[in-house]
Order: sequence, then structure tokens, then C-alpha cells
Amino acid sequence: MQGKLLIAVVLGLATTLAMGPTGALGRGPKPPPTCGAQAPDLAFSEPTFIDRSRAGGEPVSVVAQDGSINVSAHAGTTHIYKNPDALPGVRDFLMGYTNQTLNWRSTDGGETWSYTGLAGTGQGPHSLLSTGFSDPDYAMDQDGNLYNVEIDLANDAVYKSTDDGQSWPYATPLAAPGDRPWLTALEPNEVFLYVNLPKTMLRTTDPNMLVWDRLPEPPVTSKSVPDPLNPDNGLIGPVDLGGFAISGDDAQTWTEYRFGPEGDDGGRNIFGKSTQFFGVVAADNAGNVYQAAAGGYEDSHDETPDGEVTFAYYERETGRTNQQRINIPIPEGDALWPWVIAGDEGRVALVWYQNLAGDPNKFYIFGAVTHNATGKVTCKNGATKFEPPKWTVMNLSGRPVHRGQICLSGTTCNAESDFAAGDRRLGDFFTVNYDLDGNLIIASGDTTLPGSLTSTGGGEEGEEGEEGEEEEGEAKKPVGNPIFIHQIGGDRLLVNPIEPRETRPLSSPLPFQP
Repeated sequence: MQGKLLIAVVLGLATTLAMGPTGALGRGPKPPPTCGAQAPDLAFSEPTFIDRSRAGGEPVSVVAQDGSINVSAHAGTTHIYKNPDALPGVRDFLMGYTNQTLNWRSTDGGETWSYTGLAGTGQGPHSLLSTGFSDPDYAMDQDGNLYNVEIDLANDAVYKSTDDGQSWPYATPLAAPGDRPWLTALEPNEVFLYVNLPKTMLRTTDPNMLVWDRLPEPPVTSKSVPDPLNPDNGLIGPVDLGGFAISGDDAQTWTEYRFGPEGDDGGRNIFGKSTQFFGVVAADNAGNVYQAAAGGYEDSHDETPDGEVTFAYYERETGRTNQQRINIPIPEGDALWPWVIAGDEGRVALVWYQNLAGDPNKFYIFGAVTHNATGKVTCKNGATKFEPPKWTVMNLSGRPVHRGQICLSGTTCNAESDFAAGDRRLGDFFTVNYDLDGNLIIASGDTTLPGSLTSTGGGEEGEEGEEGEEEEGEAKKPVGNPIFIHQIGGDRLLVNPIEPRETRPLSSPLPFQP
């Protein structure tokens, strides 16, 4: 991947150990410590556009067992920027629009991307039966089958790929009604559908996904992840901000836990300011559970730089959790919309959008990574010690991915009479993941391509996004476009890479089984 390396800036928590005399006996300098946590060393690519001609808000990603990276995004229907000046760029909304979410696949680590259409083509709908322009979410079962979901503000349609995302022939047009669905998959052909409103949990083991069983209403409030300590039957999901729940019996029953100290507030004060719609959690390969908050950006008129990013952990083996708030050191500015991912034990990454003091209408992608997220450090001699997590904090995008205000009112942003204050082109979140090598991958919307038909904002999929594409005051596009950032050096979330298998053959366009 071309582009300059973004060099890590470690803020605040990295410690420099000085050498010096030991005292009156004059025995010379102290030897260096034999054990201690270090902030990770990281390097990332510049952001590149997955597609310059299609919408890309709220993107999610999944890495198939063959190593291919799949990204899915909102088709833009409720993310449209309604300023008439944006109309010349409406082709991005119309391009390939089929009332379905948009999907892309890369087989070269994000260097290039192919749009996924019907039966493995780059055109048309991704499936014949499903419908829904928004709210994608991926899951992958133990056999490597991929799942995605989409809605039309009422129906939750789920579709499936058995060929690593090359095609999506299996689909059910209505698994459940409701808004903001999330998927989790465990054993082969087993997928769970959680719907946020009305709160519903369903499960299917039908290879064709035509039969869904309704489960008891769960306590979770957003996306669940597989439990690494119970991969066949276990799920872990957030309970708002400050808590989580674990099911060990395929979402039939749940046990709730809290981050932070026990008390009347249930540990909620373990987090600071929070501007987010979904309190997601992550679980590392040892089963430890993590959650993050990012806040300070209160609404589209907020220009006070008082943001903060906070973090909490729960160690499964001991039940130990941080008793004090963990503040991740960030530059002065405002933060919003965190997403968290975990790899091997103690290795955690989170991302968020942030503006900087003095320039509140430029938003960047920031990230933080630690390799001792529970404070636990294992020494070479096998001894264990505890010290606060060491963080590497970076401006991952290096340039703004959005210029202007961000509306935080969901679909009601479209009713805002002030066009700039009602800008919802980024959607409500963006995501971080990692590839089979453990390198971080970030998918985000980006609104910086100019909207004029006479501009140079067009181009082929996968082209790089140079800084300053959109100038101040230039016409905006009515929707954002999807971008991709890839870790290209340094410490990874996995100690040992995952060995990829061969790519599966393209599925038949009519895959139904008796």
C-alpha cells in the first residue's frame, strides 16, 4: 500500500527509565528492569477510498477464513445531506442503489476493492430475496460462513455467503421486524439476530435461514460477541455503558456483570463523558471483557474542547476490574463514537472520531492500543506484576475525514432546518477490526470528496484519499464514501498469525438445500 507512514505518538503513559547510581556504596548504575509493560509500536497507511462513487456510512468489516476482507456500508437513504448545493453529487447515492446495503471485498489486504453484486458479479443486488438499505452487521460462524443483515426501517433481512464473501445467494427477507439489528454466529449455520427496538433475540440453525426461533428477551443492548471460553454456546454482550452479560446456553439465560467498583451507581462512574449510540464490548482470547467511552461532543453546535476517552476491563479468571477510572490521554478537543476490538490476552484497540481545540469542525480518526489492558504483565521468568495499561495514541487518519458539524439525532437529523447542523452523512458509528495477521483495520465513512460534477472527486475504487480533497466552502456530496486504514507495521493484536485456508469456490446462484 502506497502512502506515507503515520508515526505513532505515545501520549502520557509511556515511562522512561533513567539509569543512575544506586547510593552511597557506589556500586554503579542499576541494571535495567527485567519486566515491564511497554506501549505498542505502530504504523498505519494513509486512508484510501474503498469506493469514490458509492455511499459508505456506518461501515462494518469481517475477515474471512481465506484472509479476504469484506466491508459493508449503509446505502445512504437516511444519511443524505439535504443542502441543495450537494445535489450535483447525487450520483454517489444513485450509483448501484438497489435498496440493499453495499458490499465490497478485497483479496490483497485493502490495496484494491471489488464491489459485490449478484452471483459474484460487480453489478446489481447482492441477493434476490433480501431488502434493506441500512444497518449492516457481519458475523462469521465456525465453519467460515459469513452473515450480514439489512433493514428498511421495519424488516430485518439476513443474508449469507458460503464462499468467503464472493456472493450472497442465501437470504431471508424477514427474520424479524424492528430497528438496529446485530448479528453473532457460533457453530456452523448457527446465527443469532438481536434487534434493538423492539428488543428481540432470535436464533437459526437452518442452512437456508428460513426458520428462526424466538428466544427470551436478553438484557444486552447492542452487539454480542462469541465467548472465547465457550465458543459453541457462549455470547457476551453489552448492557448499556458500564455493564455486560454472558450467556452460556445459546442466549437462553444470561448473567449480568458490572465494570468498576460495586456501588449504588452499578459502576457507571468508571467511565467519563460518553457520546455514542451503542455501548459495544470486546473479549480477548483469554475471555477478558472490555468497554470504552468517548465523549465531549454534545451536539452539532458544540465548540467547547472538553472531550475525554475512558476504558474499563473485567478479568474473567479472577473477576478483577479496574477500581479507578482509566483515562486514555488524548489531545485537547472533543471525542465521540468509540468502537473496541481485542485479540490475544490483554491486547486491545479502540477508535473514535475527534476534533481538535481551536478547529471544532474538522474531525479525525483517532485510535489507542495497549498490550496490557487488564494491567497484567507476565515477565520472562513467569512472574506476574500489575501496572496501569500503557497506551499508544495516534491520529490514524492524519487528515480530516469530515469537515463541518455532525448531527447526533439519528434519523431525525433529516428534519433539521439548518442543513449544516443536520449533517448525518457519517451515520452513527464506525468500526475497527484486525486481519489474520493481527494487524488493525479501520473502516469509516468519509465526507471530504467534493460534490461538484466538474471536480476531480471521481475515480476508481481503491484510489488513495489525498489530503485536502475538499476545500473549505466547496460543494459537498450528499453522502459520504467508505475509506479504509490498515496497520502496516509494528506490534499486532495477535502473537501468532492465523493460517488462512484456500478460498472456497463461487457458490451456485440457487443454493437452496432440501
